[in-house]
Amino acid sequence: DMSKPVDVLEVDGHATLEQVNKLEHILCSDMPYLLNVCDRESNPELGKIAGTTGETLQSYPLALTQLIITYHMLKATQMYQ
Repeated sequence: DMSKPVDVLEVDGHATLEQVNKLEHILCSDMPYLLNVCDRESNPELGKIAGTTGETLQSYPLALTQLIITYHMLKATQMYQ
């Protein structure tokens, strides 16, 4: 951290769909233009990962991580508008 303030968030690898959906709702409610990212119908790749044999797997912790990163990146751009 080089003596600088650091924020750390650990996403539990056992996050459930219900937990992810709750946080998605909170994040998406705060930023209405994030809805197209949160909507699984318009963004079916959210949380998808290729398995070792090429199969597509759904990772809820990955989906949560992607949403949190997107949220903070979009939130940061609001500061400069």
